[in-house]
Amino acid sequence: MKLSIVIPCKSQSETCFSNIQKIGIPYFDSLGIDYEFLVVIDGSDEKNISLAEAWITKFDHRVKVLPYEDKLGKGHNVKHGFLEADGDYIMFMDADFATDLHIMERILPVIEKHDGFIASRRCKGAKILVKQTLKRRFVSWVSRILIRMRFHLGYSETQCGFKLFRKDLAKALAKYQIIDGFAFDVEYLYFCHLNGFDIQEVPCEWNDGEKSTIDNAAKTSMNFVGDMKRIKKNKKNYILSLEEKESLKRKEA
Repeated sequence: MKLSIVIPCKSQSETCFSNIQKIGIPYFDSLGIDYEFLVVIDGSDEKNISLAEAWITKFDHRVKVLPYEDKLGKGHNVKHGFLEADGDYIMFMDADFATDLHIMERILPVIEKHDGFIASRRCKGAKILVKQTLKRRFVSWVSRILIRMRFHLGYSETQCGFKLFRKDLAKALAKYQIIDGFAFDVEYLYFCHLNGFDIQEVPCEWNDGEKSTIDNAAKTSMNFVGDMKRIKKNKKNYILSLEEKESLKRKEA
């Protein structure tokens, strides 16, 4: 089994590569599985690009940088990484490693029994070790209410930055994806919900990152609401034919 780990990175090159070196590589080595890191750098300034170029010389072929010049957003970065990844399972996580990687020990024993997994800070068994600021907690609370009202997905939350899917499903998600911004998580889970894919919510330990890549919370929130409308409007295009569903059907473990 090979795992592809996609990390969208905007202005956190130093944090991202330091975390890969100190936390990511030792942890995934300890699991004894084949893996690769795909760091997608979108819209970074010259400083962050230079840092990435310097860091990449310290790694072997398991760490790759996928630069993208246009500032298209986190969703686009994940999509780009998913399309380039070649693992049997493909996941994405945030550059600050806010989600504790030991969540993998809950996932790996049952990885073949489900179509995908999402980390949650809200479900039973989860722990928030370092909280977000009051403003960001309020924005998150409002977002959860709006998502619950519009999509009825059944999850305690959708926006924790750690999700893992079977390769063929991950590729399909990227193929049908229209959202470049932060609402792409909702789009992925809505696609899976409409087509009956089995996505398990897994409790995690979570620390708020030191630096947010959200420059303007009000603008980001408005864009998020607009993107939710686009997702709803695009519903019919997410629904797969019987033949497409069959081709993506999970092989029973």
